[in-house]
Amino acid sequence: MASSSLKSTPLSPSTPLASSKHLSQSQKSPLQSSSSEITSPHTPNATPSQNPTFTPARILTPDLCDILSNQIAPSDTDDPAFIPFLRCAQEQLAAYKSLLVQVQNDENAPALVQATHDSPQTNRHRKSLKQPKELVRITASSQEHVSRWREVNRRARNAYESLRCYYHLQHITDPQVRETTKVKVLRSDLKAFTELHKLGPQLVPYLQADKRIVGPIPGVEIGDIFFHRAELCLLGLHGPIQAGIGYAPGVFVEENEPIAASIVASGGYEDDRELEEDVLLYTGSGGKGRNDSHVSADQSLERGNLALERSMNYRIEVRVIRGMKLEPNSGRKLYVYDGLYRVVDCRRGNGQSGCLVYQFKLLRIQGQNQLGSKTIRIAIETKAKLAENIIPSGYVSPDISGGKEAIPVLLFNDVDKNNHPMYGPMMYEYLKSPEYPFSSKVSAMKGCQCRPTCSDKCPCKERNGGTFAYDNGILLHGRPIVYECGNNCHCAATCSNRVTQRGIRYQLEVFRSRDTHWGLRSLDPIQAGTFICEFSGDVVLRDMVKQGSEFQTVLIDPRKFPMRWHHWGNLSAVFPEWKPFESPVVEEQPEYFLDVSRRNNVACYISHSEYPNAFIQFVLYSHDDVKFPRMAVFAMENIPPLRDITLDYGCSTDLDEGDNSMEGE
Repeated sequence: MASSSLKSTPLSPSTPLASSKHLSQSQKSPLQSSSSEITSPHTPNATPSQNPTFTPARILTPDLCDILSNQIAPSDTDDPAFIPFLRCAQEQLAAYKSLLVQVQNDENAPALVQATHDSPQTNRHRKSLKQPKELVRITASSQEHVSRWREVNRRARNAYESLRCYYHLQHITDPQVRETTKVKVLRSDLKAFTELHKLGPQLVPYLQADKRIVGPIPGVEIGDIFFHRAELCLLGLHGPIQAGIGYAPGVFVEENEPIAASIVASGGYEDDRELEEDVLLYTGSGGKGRNDSHVSADQSLERGNLALERSMNYRIEVRVIRGMKLEPNSGRKLYVYDGLYRVVDCRRGNGQSGCLVYQFKLLRIQGQNQLGSKTIRIAIETKAKLAENIIPSGYVSPDISGGKEAIPVLLFNDVDKNNHPMYGPMMYEYLKSPEYPFSSKVSAMKGCQCRPTCSDKCPCKERNGGTFAYDNGILLHGRPIVYECGNNCHCAATCSNRVTQRGIRYQLEVFRSRDTHWGLRSLDPIQAGTFICEFSGDVVLRDMVKQGSEFQTVLIDPRKFPMRWHHWGNLSAVFPEWKPFESPVVEEQPEYFLDVSRRNNVACYISHSEYPNAFIQFVLYSHDDVKFPRMAVFAMENIPPLRDITLDYGCSTDLDEGDNSMEGE
C-alpha cells in the first residue's frame, strides 16, 4: 500500500499530487510519490504526458523570477498588513526559479505547462481550467515559513473575531438592524464567517475553501484553540460548519472516491470512545437527530463514512480536532487541534442503541507535539487541585501577589531546585498597579452620570470616538488610547466600559523557563481580544532617566512597544470605507518609564517574541493625562492553557528624545 513522500512547494497555495499509475486499481493512492522535490503549484492537467514538450517561451524564466521578486520586495513604505503576502509571493517565485533551473537542461523533464508539437499554443485562449482531480498537500520548508503563515492566519482570525463582535454589538444596540434581521438571537459567528468567506484569497493567501487539502495546515499548530467552529472553516482546518467529517467528494478525486481530510471529535455520539492517549474510536455519521447523541437508525457506508473508509484504504492522514466543554454545565465548547491521525480499522456493528453503526479506529501519527487536549486536561486537573488547597508538584507559591490580585498568581518551577523565598519573582515586592505622579498638570478624569451602566449618550463613549471600546470584555479594535469609566463616574463597577481596572480574570502563573529564564502562562484558555494583565512598577519620569544610566537595565519603556494594536479589529479589508481609528489622534507620547527593579507584577515576566500572541493597548481611567497611559496587555490570538504569553518589546534601546519606536511593524 503506497503512501505519499512528495514535498510540496514551500508556501505554495496548492500543490496537486497526481495519482500513482504504478499501483493496482484496488490499492492505488490519490497521492503520488515523486522524485521531484518541488512541483508546480498549478497543474492544469491531471495526467501529464510521458514526455511533454518543454516550451520556455510560455513560462517564467529564472531571470524573470529574480526581476519580479525584486519588484515586489517589501519596503518601509508598504502597509504592514501586506508585507506577509509579499514575502509569500517571493517564496513562490523562488520555488518556480528552483524548478526551472532543474529542468532547463533536462530533455525528459516535465513541463510546467503541457504543450504538444503540433499546437504549442493550445491553451492560450482557454477561458477556464477545470480544477485538477487530485488531492493537495501544503507544506512549509522552514520554521520561518511556518511563522509567516501563522502571522497571515492570525490576521484572518483577528478579522473574524472583530467582525463577529461588530455584528453582535450592532444587533443589540441598533434597532434598525434588529428589525432587518428579524431574529432575537443573531448568530454573529456564522455571519462573520460568511462575509469573510466571500473575500477568499484576498484575506487568506491559500485556498482555505479547497476541500482537496489533506495533511497539516501551515501556520496551525497542535494545541491551537478555537472558540467557534467557523474559525476551523476559515483556516481550512475543517470544512463543514456542522458535520463531524470533512472530506473531498469523489468529483475532486481522480479515483472518484471521497477522501476524508478532517474530523471533529466532540462526543456527539454515545458510542465515541478514547481508548488510549493516542487512540481514538470515532463513530460514523448518520442515524441520529440534531443535538441528540442517541442513534435511532442504522448508519450506511456513504458520504463521510465512506470517505473515512477510503482514507484508511489509501493511508491518508486525517486532521483531528477535539471539542471540549469549557465548563461542566455549559453548552459552550472549546475546539483544540490535536494533530494528524490515520484510520487503521473500520467496523460495523450494533451500538449502544442496538442500531448498526460504523466505528473507526484512529491512531495518532508518532513524532508530533503533545496532544493539545491533554494539555488542557492537565490545566483543568491542576485548577481542581488548587481549588481544594492541594499544591501540585512543581508549584513553589500559590500566590506571589500576596492576595493583591483578584485571582491568585501561581509560581511554578520544575527546572531547578532553587526555590528560596528571595529567589526569582519572590524577591520583589508585588505592585498591582503603577502609581502615577499627580501634579498640577494632571487632573482627574471627568466622570459620567450613567446608572447602572453606560448609555449611548455616555461622555466616556464619546471620548472613544463615539463607540464603546468593548463588547462583553473583548476589545473591539485597537486605538491610540482607550478611555474607560473612572472613579468619578456614577456607573457600577460591572459597567461594560470597565475592563482593565477590574484586574486579571485568568488563572495566571509565572513559570521557570529553559528558554527565557522566566515566563508567563495561563491555566485558562484566553480568548483573543480579552484583557490579560497590566504592567506595573515604579513610575520614573523620562527627564530623570537622562541624568544617569543606572536605570537602563531595569526599565520598561512604553514607547518601545510596536503599535500592534493597529492591526487588532481593523476591518478595512471587509469594509473599505471603514475608518479604523475614529478616536482622537494622540500626538504626545508617554513621558515615563516603569522601574521594575524593586517592585513589579505578573506582566513583567512576559517573554519577548517577534511573532507575539499579545499586544499593548494604552488605557486611561483614573486621570486624563495622555502622557501617563496604563500599559494593558491584550490577547492578539486565542492562547491555549500552558502556552507562553509573548509580547514584542521592540529592539531599540536608545533613550534620546527623538527616538520613536512606537511605529508600525
